Amino acid sequence: MAAFPRLPPRARAALAGALGLAVIACLPQWAGGAQDGAGAFAAARQRGTLVVGVPYLAPPPVAGAKVRTPEGLDLPAAERLAKELGVAVQLRQVGAGEAAAALAAGQADVVLADGGQGTPSAAGVAVVPSGYATRPKAVIRSDTAMRRGADARGRTACVAEAARAAGELAESWGAQVRRYRVPSDALVAVREGACDLGLVDDAVWEPLMRFPEWKKFSATLAAEGARRERQWLLPEGDEASRQWLQARMRQWGRDGAWKEMAAKWARDVAFDVYLDQEVPDCHG
Repeated sequence: MAAFPRLPPRARAALAGALGLAVIACLPQWAGGAQDGAGAFAAARQRGTLVVGVPYLAPPPVAGAKVRTPEGLDLPAAERLAKELGVAVQLRQVGAGEAAAALAAGQADVVLADGGQGTPSAAGVAVVPSGYATRPKAVIRSDTAMRRGADARGRTACVAEAARAAGELAESWGAQVRRYRVPSDALVAVREGACDLGLVDDAVWEPLMRFPEWKKFSATLAAEGARRERQWLLPEGDEASRQWLQARMRQWGRDGAWKEMAAKWARDVAFDVYLDQEVPDCHG
């Protein structure tokens, strides 16, 4: 008997995703814990849209304003998950402590939460770790004298509105925090001298600094603050969806999906800054 051919990594990933979708399609037959006889992801497939709750949604740009990359990887992660289900994606803001109610009411199929918010302890919610954990990292001109967070006391720190952990950390240093709608606006302010430092997730800091135009802003501060892991939240009784999502997160880890999304985010934000910056960097 001929041996079964060994599939290349991409083919194995595609096969795993297809098998996962086949399992989701059969959810009404074996998802006994779900109230309506079908899991959240099966319902999303039937609807054609996956509704993902996220901690924060930036206000939409005003008419005529430029569209810019939002803070963090919530959007690309939600888009990637929806693509694997073969559906469109819709984001909905779900604040800390609101996940259980939103899931129970059907306002979201799944919630992507900040592990630092304490939401996983809520009753009626099942937690699936994403494997993506970050902490804020400073973006500063290379000729800075700052070395530690304490050195930022009295300085101006610029962050995106959605970067709550970054803003909280800067405030703990005694910095004056300015918040911007999108990360590129905060980084332009740093480059133009309106701010002494910016803060982004450490996962995107390194790929951002690989661009030659960021070499002059590649100084940073000693790492501080706890890492926070993004966590997927599902209705507690939806065992079928939980198992499928756990399998997808393991596959994302093997595929380097979060690293890939972080690199793309850095590339997109660097381009946003390039488009927005209309004056030379300050101090020459």
